Amino acid sequence: MMNRAIRYLLSVLFSVAAALPLAAQAADVTLMPVNVRLDRNNDRSTVQVINNGQEPVLMQAEAILWTRVNGQDHDGPTTDLIINPPVFTVQPGATQVLRVGLRRSQELAQEGTYRIILREVPMPQAADFQQLSGSVRVLVTMRVPVYVAPAQVRRSERWQVTRAPDGSLLAQVNNAGNVHLKVAELRLQGPGGEALAAVAQKGGPSVIFPGEQRVFKLPAESRVAQVQVQTEDGIRMVALNDADAPKP
Repeated sequence: MMNRAIRYLLSVLFSVAAALPLAAQAADVTLMPVNVRLDRNNDRSTVQVINNGQEPVLMQAEAILWTRVNGQDHDGPTTDLIINPPVFTVQPGATQVLRVGLRRSQELAQEGTYRIILREVPMPQAADFQQLSGSVRVLVTMRVPVYVAPAQVRRSERWQVTRAPDGSLLAQVNNAGNVHLKVAELRLQGPGGEALAAVAQKGGPSVIFPGEQRVFKLPAESRVAQVQVQTEDGIRMVALNDADAPKP
């Protein structure tokens, strides 16, 4: 009799949950740092995985090769990196230290680029609770860039800012070095150095690989005289290459 009552209660709960609108929930996880830099003399590093949520999070870590062909990112298998532990659980409010090691020892002429893929793995008990509560768990996937420096680092970037026929500004950069260039922000400035607009850059498109060219489309500001480019390596000023550009 008791078992029948429990089964009936569970069936009612599942029926009620099915009738409720589904709420999407995702794990609250942060990473420090957001990228890893290695070289032959410093071939070990760590990434902290911090669980800011109220539930344990089960995660799987994998290292992949990160390449780019005709502007498109491609992921591939690699044995160049060691990730430990490959599978782990982070309790609420806790931090898991992920260790990253470089297996390859040969000298590089050009920077090696990789990614650590961190994927949340569904936990069975959590799935049962979500079904009862009428919620859907959105599984988290995060990517941490890993850069392996060549034996001799060479940085070389060439910028040019021009005005397009529609009035917008085009900031073009050519990365002639042997390491990546990461653009954080482009600030439009007037003849007197006054700020006119700022365009932040995030994600994969903000990273320019060696040998790549990238064009950033900026707002059509008529008073622009120069663009301040902020990268990981500092700030540089690029004058507008335009016969009609305002003069100071």
